[in-house]
Amino acid sequence: MWALKAIDKIRRQYMWHGRKEAKGGHCLVAWGKVCRPLELGGLGISSLKELGWALRMRWLWLERTEPDRP
Repeated sequence: MWALKAIDKIRRQYMWHGRKEAKGGHCLVAWGKVCRPLELGGLGISSLKELGWALRMRWLWLERTEPDRP
């Protein structure tokens, strides 16, 4: 979880200032809204936490539906 937070922090700072060392208080839109799909008014940037959760769920699904798959 700490790694996801660190990576998201770098992504947010780069998004708003174009560099890694941007300080807080410069965000014009909440990060949760930025991560929304384009159809819902966001920018379509993927949330790493949600992508990780979806990947783990997919592995469990494949384990149950295709047990012979490596």
